[in-house]
Amino acid sequence: MTQGEVTFSEQMRSQTKAAWDAAIGHRFFREVANDTLDDHVFARYLKIEYGFVDCAAAALGYAVAKAPSFRERRHLALGLYGLVTDQEQFFISAFDRMGIPQNERIGLAPEGSSAPLHDHFLSVAKSEGYVQILTCVLAAEWMYLTWCSTAHKTASERLVIREWVALHAGGSFAEQVAWVRAEIDALALRMSAARKAQLRDLFEQTLNAEISFHDAAYQ
Repeated sequence: MTQGEVTFSEQMRSQTKAAWDAAIGHRFFREVANDTLDDHVFARYLKIEYGFVDCAAAALGYAVAKAPSFRERRHLALGLYGLVTDQEQFFISAFDRMGIPQNERIGLAPEGSSAPLHDHFLSVAKSEGYVQILTCVLAAEWMYLTWCSTAHKTASERLVIREWVALHAGGSFAEQVAWVRAEIDALALRMSAARKAQLRDLFEQTLNAEISFHDAAYQ
């Protein structure tokens, strides 16, 4: 690929601009950025997101199994390990600092607006292949990285929100997004137009499911 040439992942993002902009501009993200998010809304979001950790772990497990070689399998397995250790520990610590009662420190099962994201990830993970799963992961994680990288510049006065933003604003999370983008862009060089169109559809469907998912924090 020549310098300055638009990558396939960039094409997916630009060609799904309406969904991308709607996700990045979601009320939840705006209220975190300007530090006006109600504590009860954030607590509910954390429970909803904690409930999604199991789904994300299952989807990554399918990606590990469907990866083309040990190189990709090893990278994804390390990411899965981080999800079920470091990221889970964040939720446990956040619940403690927010004073949430022990019997309420649980992940909420998918229902209503949060259900489409669970259904989408699990359906793709079970029925599709490696690159399709990565495309869904990319849409979700690139969205978080883009937004949190900006929100991180105007830190919340609340520690738990600052830590949540920081978790998605750089470091290993940014490295993971870069790796997934590179994987998809490399595979796209040998893809048919029909396969690329399928991936763009999955990218957009993931963004729309994320919008619905974040709506659930207010319900």
